[in-house]
Amino acid sequence: MQHGSGARRPSGERHDFPHTPQGPGRTTPQLRPQKTVRRGTEPVTARSDLELRRLLSRIFLVLFAAGAVAFAVLAALAAPGPVPNQGTYAFFAALCGGFAGLAGLDLVVIRRRLAAGQGRDRGDAPGTTSGLGSAARPDADRRS
Repeated sequence: MQHGSGARRPSGERHDFPHTPQGPGRTTPQLRPQKTVRRGTEPVTARSDLELRRLLSRIFLVLFAAGAVAFAVLAALAAPGPVPNQGTYAFFAALCGGFAGLAGLDLVVIRRRLAAGQGRDRGDAPGTTSGLGSAARPDADRRS
């Protein structure tokens, strides 16, 4: 049988991909069971400990700001010459200043998230035994 431009296939013969088995004794392949599909809800349901982030950002803001000041003073006092020189200290001062800026930006983001109510309530934190919902809080709305 020739497979040129004018060749015809016998009726019932299929050449599509993937090949579907035809005829006696041929079965379609069974699909393997798939694991559960990840739905992508992690960003919606994930919670970070905003209080811990705020504490760490405050600590590192102070440390990096102090480091930037210290390296700036060293850069001002250093003489041009072999390493470490003014350029080296100025680079480290700028690096510490950049990290201090990132810590400050993180504090702004944390403040905004806490104001939006995205932080965990003290009573709803894991490990607490209160288990009382918003109805037990004194500031909960009561409808009559």
